Amino acid sequence: MNHESEAVAESESISGEEWLRDAPDSLKSTRRGLKLVIYGGVLVFLAAVGVLYFLFGTEMQTLFMNVLPVMAFSGNLIIFAGTIFCLSIPEQAGARRLLIGAAVGFFAKVIFSGTIFFNTEVLNLPVALFLKVAGYIGFILFALALRKLLLYLNRPDQLWKVHCLLGSVVLFLLGSWCLELVTDLGLVGLRLITIYSVMLVGFFLYPCFTFSLKKVLR
Repeated sequence: MNHESEAVAESESISGEEWLRDAPDSLKSTRRGLKLVIYGGVLVFLAAVGVLYFLFGTEMQTLFMNVLPVMAFSGNLIIFAGTIFCLSIPEQAGARRLLIGAAVGFFAKVIFSGTIFFNTEVLNLPVALFLKVAGYIGFILFALALRKLLLYLNRPDQLWKVHCLLGSVVLFLLGSWCLELVTDLGLVGLRLITIYSVMLVGFFLYPCFTFSLKKVLR
């Protein structure tokens, strides 16, 4: 029986090169998931860019007050859906637990952005902060899952892009912390510098490097 079970396990195991060559449904699902993460990241980035209209007090401010929360909520929801699709990555890659953790973090971010979208105040400050940080942790776990995938595909030459993804998350965290700090200190004039020299760069880089990593699955 032991020999039979080992034989079954060996027959079910597949190398990264074979996975790419055979192009099974799991590969197609992973590609679809990465596309969704990229699209969602772009929406979140555009929502962050839209904050410019608030800062400069344009005539379309009322319109963007309604549009930006929708974009941010939709972007986070699409990122969460993309992560679920990526769960089809073979078990041999060892990325399943990281992806599940990332999905939990992204779902927390969906809840956080949803409270803004629906204009509710059901979350107190500690809970809101927890959900926000959980979302950032989701980005970290997703990047680490992509690292596992690259090693599974025998593409260590692409690992530097994962490091760039992690660096962009650092920009998220640093920018968010600085924004809270300058708000508490009343330094409103520094908001533009804080958001667009730190956070916006991170929001831009994450989908860019994810798109670059997606090319490995072609």
